[in-house]
Amino acid sequence: LKTLKLEWHSEGVLVMALNRPKNMNSMVPESYSEWKQVMELVHATPDIRVLVITGNGRAFCAGQDLSSAKPFASKKEEQEVIYQRNEVTRTLTNLLITSPVPIIAAVNGPAIGYGCTILALCDLVISVESAVFRTPFAELAFCAEGCSSVTFPRILGPSVANDMILFGRTIGAKEMHQRGFVARLVKPEELVPKAVGLAKQLAGRSQEAIRVSRSLIRTQQFVDELVRVNDKEMGELYKRITSDDAKQAVAKLFAKLQAREAKSKM
Repeated sequence: LKTLKLEWHSEGVLVMALNRPKNMNSMVPESYSEWKQVMELVHATPDIRVLVITGNGRAFCAGQDLSSAKPFASKKEEQEVIYQRNEVTRTLTNLLITSPVPIIAAVNGPAIGYGCTILALCDLVISVESAVFRTPFAELAFCAEGCSSVTFPRILGPSVANDMILFGRTIGAKEMHQRGFVARLVKPEELVPKAVGLAKQLAGRSQEAIRVSRSLIRTQQFVDELVRVNDKEMGELYKRITSDDAKQAVAKLFAKLQAREAKSKM
């Protein structure tokens, strides 16, 4: 794996770390593909009882890596490549929705875009106090993804969800904790050990009891709804990504980030 790092712990605990620390663990096409492979492993391996997701370095996940975008030879190639990438993300999200085991997210720093939305699909989110959460969809002329059009209003309430999805508001970990998005705030040095400890605690309990409770909390009806929402979001996102206004918005933001980086090096 080039973009992820896996660690196996006793009692069936698997720790997956996003591993592009120099790029704040931003997502490139390979990131989604490898994450999908890990989730397929989780679904196919009965010995895995709990999955812990975290990030290496100072960020959890900075969202889409805008610098990884390359020009296409034709409109047809653009549509085919983006469609294929969207299908990988659609499948990954569905695998997260239908995970057979509890997922604990250990948020070690900024959680942006997809790195933020997928947290609402996890069973438990713990975070350092310095972490921030943001979904800059409107700024990029994109739309809600990762089922955030349903999970964010459900967890945060419609108004705050709109504030994040439509306005791109950045919210700190303390407020996300107060609003129930984050379950526990942890010191940085204690984050991963705490997550692994909680995972082992869960792995050591009756797996049938945990399975039943999870199915009662996230009913099959709700799982089916999330899968439908994911399909709809990804369909709309494909239209957005291939639109002219999204291309202009991405180019504008990328130029802004480049200028900021150049200024910081002066």
